[in-house]
Amino acid sequence: MAQNGEVRVGFIGTGGRARWHMERVTKMPEAQPVALVDTSADAIAAAVQKVPSCAELPRYSDYRDMLREVRPDAVIISIPHTLHYEAIVASLGQGAHVLVEKPMVCGVGEAHEVIRLRDEKRLVVSVGYQRHYVGVWRWVHEHVAGGRFGPVHFIEAWQCQNWGGNGWRGVPELSGGGQLNDSGGHLVDILLWSTGIRPNEVAAYQENRGLRVDRNSVISFRFPEEGLGNISIIGESQRKFDEGAQIWCRDARIRIDGMQAAASLVVHKDRAAEEILPEQRPDYPVDEDANFIASILGRDVPQATAESGLEAVRFIDAVQRSAQSGTPVRL
Repeated sequence: MAQNGEVRVGFIGTGGRARWHMERVTKMPEAQPVALVDTSADAIAAAVQKVPSCAELPRYSDYRDMLREVRPDAVIISIPHTLHYEAIVASLGQGAHVLVEKPMVCGVGEAHEVIRLRDEKRLVVSVGYQRHYVGVWRWVHEHVAGGRFGPVHFIEAWQCQNWGGNGWRGVPELSGGGQLNDSGGHLVDILLWSTGIRPNEVAAYQENRGLRVDRNSVISFRFPEEGLGNISIIGESQRKFDEGAQIWCRDARIRIDGMQAAASLVVHKDRAAEEILPEQRPDYPVDEDANFIASILGRDVPQATAESGLEAVRFIDAVQRSAQSGTPVRL
């Protein structure tokens, strides 16, 4: 690290989401941005226009050159999905901690290798699943995955968006899939993390609706203890981005309004609906960037781990294989 104890951070990718990370990191006294990487000089120019304090940082078109010459303590990766794996491996190989945008990687074997390298190098790997920091989902994780209401036996969830597969997101060689592997991956991750379920069979249909990647998905799944669930991903919607879920446990039904991140309800067998008040479900005290830096410094632990990345990619991979084959897939 720098002599003043700051974590030296390189940014691999400077597009839309990366600029949020840049803004946050530049405001942290514990962190020091040290390099920008992008294959597009225009993207870097736009990024430094948004975050002028990064204007004088060295600029690279290849992250391998940056890793070798700058040797950052940590990197934040915000590049097309199928390129994540090689960038993570290269960064860990150079001793850099990693915060990577979702999905962590696009293959189950790749996810296992990231975890193996993380443990071998004793480095931090965190995934950009922002819902892990949102109070309503943290409440569900604590009380549902924690077992307060007994076993989960049914889940239904949906996400709608006018998702057009713009730019590289519509190119399967770069995106690894359509809306399910993009914004839909957040919903998959948070359902698995907040409930603690581990599906063991998936049956799915997907439609591209004129794109090269999936736009609409209908997914049914099983999980142990005779549990069932379904997820609907609607990429052709006149409604703005929205999502929600219901979780049936032995002793309660939990409803989550995902976009309001608020009106969570617990419906008991013999009682009226009970609202979970905001003070009962506080957000995590910091965002994913501050959590990443604090984890590197040993002051915190990652709230969205590589294991969560593995579970999400395992599920999405099974969905894609089922949709392609027309048959259920065992996980």
